[in-house]
Amino acid sequence: MSIVKTLSRKLLFPTLVGMGVDKLLLAKNKKQQIIINFHGVSNIKGKRFNNRHLDSVEFEKLILYLKERYAIIPLKELFENYRSQKKVPKKTIAITFDDGYINNFTVALPILKKHNVPATFYLITESLENKEFYVWPDVIDLIQKHTKEDIKLTVGTFKYPGFYCDTLKLSLTDLMKQSGSEREKHLNEIKQKYPIYISEAAKEPELIKMIHKTELENYKDEPLIEYGSHTHLHYNLEHLNSEDCFKEVSVSKHIIEKIIKKPVLSLAFPDGSYNETTIVNSKKAGYENIVAVTYKLNENNKDPYILSRFTVSNSTTSESNLLRLAVDFDKFGF
Repeated sequence: MSIVKTLSRKLLFPTLVGMGVDKLLLAKNKKQQIIINFHGVSNIKGKRFNNRHLDSVEFEKLILYLKERYAIIPLKELFENYRSQKKVPKKTIAITFDDGYINNFTVALPILKKHNVPATFYLITESLENKEFYVWPDVIDLIQKHTKEDIKLTVGTFKYPGFYCDTLKLSLTDLMKQSGSEREKHLNEIKQKYPIYISEAAKEPELIKMIHKTELENYKDEPLIEYGSHTHLHYNLEHLNSEDCFKEVSVSKHIIEKIIKKPVLSLAFPDGSYNETTIVNSKKAGYENIVAVTYKLNENNKDPYILSRFTVSNSTTSESNLLRLAVDFDKFGF
């Protein structure tokens, strides 16, 4: 990390927040509500193979800041406010978590309960049925961390260190995002060629393990948590045909409902990826509250059932995230 970044995170940003600069920035925003998105929260310090987990100390600091500055309400209530155009007395947020990492339950949830903060947990349902399931970005990160050679697949060669294929004009990550249902073929080929690197995941379960149905049973009645779908296999939905898309969103809904014995009305699009067909299939499956990330922003959105989200950075401090949120509140809010 550069000296400038270090000084900013340790001195400048805490000083600005201490002086109330974030409050001044927030007061200038015209929007009143926003959805905030996390992925994982971890107690593990030091270098990690992925960048999807916020340090637990920074997470708790951020939760305390948010409680002081905002009203924090359940996501379903926020959608009700939005659709009814209800005026809220102060800046209001809803908190969400994507993917269903086990640390959402073992690390983040105790902090949420300690401060009585509601949240929505979006689950990838393949993990509920398959204990060996890892979300595909983690698989790619693990291999890229451990190999210093080109990754050669049937579709092309992805050259080290950037793992970019000149023939396809795609990085390995973009291949996974854009392959639709063909992704599993590419992913299985990678797993077969690099099994030793994937086995490294077992050494850091807090960073890669997903919730299984036997574990979800223990949390299904947690009053602060609403459960939503993050699809079954975490495909970028705009790259699926209509039949496969409907299967992704409907199967995941059914699996979660069977476990928690409650209706699942909320869906988060993986990677914020969707199109008109995706929307039709999501509503057909029975979802009422649908969230993206930054793929389509709220000012360009005319659909009252879909809202964008502000994603918290996992590679910086709570003060930095608080300032980013104040600066971007109108961009992602409504």
